[in-house]
Amino acid sequence: MRQRQAMQGRRRQVMATFTDPEPGPDWTDRDAVVAYRVEAERPYAGSLGFDEPHYRQLAAQEVDRTQDMAASMTNHFVLDDDTPTGSRLDQITAPTLVLHGTTDPMFPLEHGRALAAEIPGAQLVSLPGAGHQQPPRELWDLAIAAIVEHTEQS
Repeated sequence: MRQRQAMQGRRRQVMATFTDPEPGPDWTDRDAVVAYRVEAERPYAGSLGFDEPHYRQLAAQEVDRTQDMAASMTNHFVLDDDTPTGSRLDQITAPTLVLHGTTDPMFPLEHGRALAAEIPGAQLVSLPGAGHQQPPRELWDLAIAAIVEHTEQS
């Protein structure tokens, strides 16, 4: 019960990033943009926690290589709210690996299972304690082994 309540609270926090986003930083201030980028990732962390130094390093790399961070960070909000229709996942013929966190606050594990079930021959690898994020360091061995095995078979 307690874990379910925590997940629901985190899910609300994630949804707020879309419905009530924080105001953007001064896009000309590199440090402010890096800090903004780090905080944008925090709500998506799973139960393994949020590795702030790691995300700060990734954010700095992203800011340094991206020509227009404002566009990069706000492009999700220009999408239509309409739900896509006519999904053709069953027509995918490429070998598909679905990595999905077991504590994803945006899309619960059932979404990963459903996605893998819709794509012929897809393999699902559950990442224990991961959220809607790059696999945390604790899961690198699992994620990398799954990717290597998948690419060797393809």
